[in-house]
Amino acid sequence: MAFTYDLGSSNAASLRISKVRLLIPDNDSTAYDLEDAEITYFLTETGNNVVAGAVKACNWLARKYAKKASFSADGLTMHYGERARLFAERARELETEVSGGMSAVTLSRSDGYSEAATDSDYESRIVYVKV
Repeated sequence: MAFTYDLGSSNAASLRISKVRLLIPDNDSTAYDLEDAEITYFLTETGNNVVAGAVKACNWLARKYAKKASFSADGLTMHYGERARLFAERARELETEVSGGMSAVTLSRSDGYSEAATDSDYESRIVYVKV
């Protein structure tokens, strides 16, 4: 089980993981929700955009805890539904930050092949651009 949290790291990958942990928040090494590999996956899916990766992580954690039943045992009560709600709320907060500086654009080719490009086998994907 890998846990990285060092906001002063000179390693770019470790720093991105730490920043995602800070935003979620998931920065307690004794009780963390995500492994480094899981955060790395979310970062890869978002083109290493830290805030967008944190949104994906929060949404995933909200779904994870929404599936679990709340219970009480020996004086300890676990409210997983509340944790799911908090992660979903945090995802919405972060999405607001991300959407304020990002937009989708349509790219057009101007080299005479623009019609051919729309009917081709080129892969379609979302690209995050920080402005």
